[in-house]
Amino acid sequence: MLKLDRIFIRILQILQTQGRISNLDLSEAVNLSPSPCLERVRKLEESGLISHYIADIDLDKIGPNLHVVAEITLGSHLVEDFRQFETAIAEFDEVISCYKIAGPFDYTLDMICRDIPHFNSIKERLLTASIGIETFRGHIVMERTKGFAGYPLESLTAPTPLRGKLSDG
Repeated sequence: MLKLDRIFIRILQILQTQGRISNLDLSEAVNLSPSPCLERVRKLEESGLISHYIADIDLDKIGPNLHVVAEITLGSHLVEDFRQFETAIAEFDEVISCYKIAGPFDYTLDMICRDIPHFNSIKERLLTASIGIETFRGHIVMERTKGFAGYPLESLTAPTPLRGKLSDG
């Protein structure tokens, strides 16, 4: 496992929101010369800490779209039921993310559709696919009020403060 120092963390912070930054600009931002900076980026990629680079597309500039967050509950909770659902859901391109969660439902899905009729057709396909869905609750996203701005890497890698310090007396 790669030991992350403050320079690795800073490189990750920059790359997660500026994936197309040049190595020269990145090296200047982290106060390294270009060659060691590039070597560090390669180590991050080889270790799997950077899994891939993607473009954040403004869907509204492409055309009308509908973002739906769905809550899914399965009728049965055997390991095979979860596997069957996860395998099937991977085939739906409109499902852009799926999270298995703890709580009153089993999964949340983020879905992108053209419009309400498109959403209804996807929902119908999901419900008739025999993949164990007992309940499906869809919530239409009215507005995105905060977009992805990067993971809070500094707070995730900071030492955990001691809780309930021992008294001297």
